[in-house]
Amino acid sequence: MQTTEELLARLRAHLGRRCQHAGRHWRLVEVLAADGRLVLESRDPKPPIQTDQYGNPAFRAPEHLELALFTEAGEPTADLARLLRAWDDIGDHG
Repeated sequence: MQTTEELLARLRAHLGRRCQHAGRHWRLVEVLAADGRLVLESRDPKPPIQTDQYGNPAFRAPEHLELALFTEAGEPTADLARLLRAWDDIGDHG
């Protein structure tokens, strides 16, 4: 079993890599170790319209999604395990 630091180092090695999650395309943009989260950025061809502080449409920008790294028991989440497996498989084959 990997230590938390080994797992975080492994995850940081995948920064910038693309993945699929919940049927959408994403890119890993940040590992928030202190918060126990990772940040994915959408790779949608037409990003959603973001609003300003008043709710008015302002511009298009990629959506960001934060996923938990660990369960309450301190184990890697199923989402994290699935992403790491996919990235490692891609790395092994090209």
